[in-house]
Amino acid sequence: MQIIVLGMHRSGTSITTRLINMMGAYFGPESSVGEITIDNPKGFWERPEVFKLNESILAAQGCSWHDLARWNINAPPMAHDSQLKTMNKIILGMDAFRPWVLKDPRLCLLLPLWRRFLEVPIIVIVHRDPVEIALSLQKRDGFPLENGLQLWERYARGIVRHSHDLPRIHIRHEDVLKHPAQTCHNLYQQLVDYGARRLALPTEKEITAFIDPKLYRSKPTAHTLSLSAEQQGLADRLAGIIPFSQQG
Repeated sequence: MQIIVLGMHRSGTSITTRLINMMGAYFGPESSVGEITIDNPKGFWERPEVFKLNESILAAQGCSWHDLARWNINAPPMAHDSQLKTMNKIILGMDAFRPWVLKDPRLCLLLPLWRRFLEVPIIVIVHRDPVEIALSLQKRDGFPLENGLQLWERYARGIVRHSHDLPRIHIRHEDVLKHPAQTCHNLYQQLVDYGARRLALPTEKEITAFIDPKLYRSKPTAHTLSLSAEQQGLADRLAGIIPFSQQG
C-alpha cells in the first residue's frame, strides 16, 4: 500500500504522517524528517527530494507553494521528462518498503503527475478549519487572512479534483490533538480495512507522548473572517461530511 497524505500547509499533515509512520509505514531515512522549528516542533515529515522536486515543477510554471496566480486548476499539471523520471525513481525506491507514507502539501496540486507511478494508492485527507490555517499562515508568514484563505481554497480544490476517484480516509486535525489515541485507532482501523498489512497500532502511551494538545494554536475568534458558502462546501468535503465531486 502507498499512503499519500494530502492537506494544505499548516493543516496538520506532519503530525498525521508521523502517526502513520509510528504504525510501521515506511517514511524514509531519519534525515528525511526535516528541520525542527518553533513552527513545527515535531518535524515537517517531508522528503526533501520530494518537496524540492514539486517546488521546481511549480516554479517552471511561474508559481510557488504560496503564489498560485498563474496556476490553472482545470488544466493537468505538466512536468519535464527528467522530473518524471525522478518521481519514478523515488517511488520505486519507496516501493521496496511497502507500506509507505508520503506527504507534501504540494501534492494537493501535483498528485496527477505522481499518480501515474502509483499502483495501490490510498489517500489520507487531513482537514483543519480553513480560518485556523489562514491565522497560522498570517502568524508564520505574514500573509493577510484573506490571502491565506484563498490559498487554502486552491489546495482544497486540488484535493477534491485529484482524489475524487481514489480510496480516501478523512481525518480532522482538531480530533488528532484533542483525542489522539482514539483518532489514531480509527485511522489505523480504516487503513487495515482498506487492505494495509504489516501495520501495528502504537500504544496509547506512545501516542500521547508524541501528540501535545498545546500545539493546537491559531484558533478562530469571533472577530476573524468567515467562509463563503462555496468555501464551506469545500471544507465539508475535506472533512468527509459531504461526498466529493470531480468538479471540486
